[in-house]
Amino acid sequence: MSHYGRRLSANSSSHLMASSSASTKFLQLYESLPADAQHALVESSLAPLLDVVSKEKSNRTLASAARMHKKYATMPSLNLKAKKLEIASLLDELARDHKRSYVKEKSRKEELLAEVIESVIDWLNDIWRVIYEYGTNFSKAHACLLYVSQAVEQIGNARVGCKCSFMNMYISVKIRRSSGKVVKSFHFTGAHNLQRVMLWIWRDLFVVMLADGTKRQKSAIPDMLDDIRTEFGWNALERLLYGGQKPDDDEDDDDFDFDDDIDYDDDYSEDYTDTDGNSAGTACSDAQCACGFHACHWSSKFNDVHISLRKLIRTSLISLFATMPSPILFASIGDISEADGTDEDDLCEELLPTLMRIATYSPENFATALHICALHSHTDNINTLLANHSHLLRPRDAPAHQLATIILAAEPPYQLNALRIVEKELLDTVHAIRAAVRSAFCHIDVQANKTELTEIIALRLEALGRRGRIDRWVGAVVSPTSETAHPMALAALMMGLPLPPGMEGAMDDADPLGYIDIDVQDPDLDDLREDFRPNLKVRLEGWIEAGRTIKGGMSVLLKVYAVIIEMMPFLGAPDILDEMTGRLSEKPSKVFLCDALDALWDFCRQQRRKFAKPKSKQKPPCAPNTSQAPSQSSNQSSNSGGVTFIAINNSQSCPGGVVDDVD
Repeated sequence: MSHYGRRLSANSSSHLMASSSASTKFLQLYESLPADAQHALVESSLAPLLDVVSKEKSNRTLASAARMHKKYATMPSLNLKAKKLEIASLLDELARDHKRSYVKEKSRKEELLAEVIESVIDWLNDIWRVIYEYGTNFSKAHACLLYVSQAVEQIGNARVGCKCSFMNMYISVKIRRSSGKVVKSFHFTGAHNLQRVMLWIWRDLFVVMLADGTKRQKSAIPDMLDDIRTEFGWNALERLLYGGQKPDDDEDDDDFDFDDDIDYDDDYSEDYTDTDGNSAGTACSDAQCACGFHACHWSSKFNDVHISLRKLIRTSLISLFATMPSPILFASIGDISEADGTDEDDLCEELLPTLMRIATYSPENFATALHICALHSHTDNINTLLANHSHLLRPRDAPAHQLATIILAAEPPYQLNALRIVEKELLDTVHAIRAAVRSAFCHIDVQANKTELTEIIALRLEALGRRGRIDRWVGAVVSPTSETAHPMALAALMMGLPLPPGMEGAMDDADPLGYIDIDVQDPDLDDLREDFRPNLKVRLEGWIEAGRTIKGGMSVLLKVYAVIIEMMPFLGAPDILDEMTGRLSEKPSKVFLCDALDALWDFCRQQRRKFAKPKSKQKPPCAPNTSQAPSQSSNQSSNSGGVTFIAINNSQSCPGGVVDDVD
């Protein structure tokens, strides 16, 4: 080759490289523009170039555009504005029919509801076809799915009488291809369960975007996941991975009667062929896998990219965990991570530092951190939390606190600390019950009434006059009640204002939560429930069970029993307690106290049996001080049926002066 030829070849190569670099830079700039700016750029700068370039290149470009036009000519139109107007008009007709039904005997409610839901179902099929068969309009399809969710909620909340028709209507959804072949079918009861169909479509939307979308389209997926999380809650993201439902959900949900017939055709991958030579999947990339992450109509390319979708959802849940942790969310992240081969230790190593960092931000975070650390037996973290920040615990956090204390006691260095916690929390619970008793029996601490109670307890159960004296004593100590709640007092309560003068006792007998039409399981009302219906029974029984579980805890229970009998001596007389709880049962606001007193009575009765000495045994003397030396404790243990008394707090004398038969 001549020198001129070599120079021409070099110039051509450099020209191609410059051209390639220019096109790459242009595409990057084009992708960064808003949609309107992209159209303006094409109209003002790119289209005029067709008149300048050679006729061959111009014709080739026009042919490519014609092919694309032919491909999308039959694509369904996702006209969001028109669908909103259609749904709104049907809802208006539903409202008019409800008004007419007051005069006319016949109502078209069920017919109109069926029409609205059928319109939504047809549109869902169109949305799926656009994203799966045509692989375009992803953002618009996402917006349409969000509106479908809002429309179903509007239909369910429409003021057209009861929701029975909406909640019990039989729904059959069949997702079909343009050819009419069924890809997936759903059969269930209740239009509100259309959420599963939406999540199934969303899963196909994301796998198509990951497989064939542009870089800009893929970058929008995290925001779309946030939209779904905002609309349905974070657990919808996990369900999305399973096509809207986890494999074991249908066994527990009576609303679902799924018969997921899948009539996929042999050419299910005709629209998207796997042109990649290698699979990006690292695990679980087989469509025959039983993990539930796959769909039978997916091509091998989609089966590969579902792993990327799983990682995106996991990242979204972890980001949520860093601000709003919960044990259920932690478990959900663990289930998703397990499919990638991440074990429990690796997950804890990844998430626990974040959890410990935010644990003190709020009582909810603290209880969550305590619960998760207990579930995974991280005793060092439990000890750190309880030693430095136990003031963040609320009464309703008792279950997490109890579990953490039991796990903490499993480690010998922390056993004594765990026993101190059990004793402290038991006494706090007893004091809370005592305060509630004083509220219901405000004269119980009057000296004359205390003397009378002592004399009644001294009588034999079958003694004459005991029954009458109990009735008179309970009548003397019980708090005076008002006949009905005054409207002004109720209004003040609802507005958060102090009660008007003279009405301080007007709400004593009423159950304030009973005046509000609320969901009794709503977590947002935990504070109100703690104020008006504290679950003292469950709290007490939980700490008693913790004391029985921890080694050395039986001695703590005996000490607490002694305090209870000294603080509330009426618990030693079942007939007195029955009369008191009988008076309380007449007041709806005091039912929780009846339950707590019953649980306290059961505990005292069991402890009393432990004090009872069989005649064949010699009663060993009870040591006056439980904070004795270790050698003294061991000697006492050998004389008391194998009990190990551990120094916890100050000494407490045992009732009756003896301790025997302690398990």
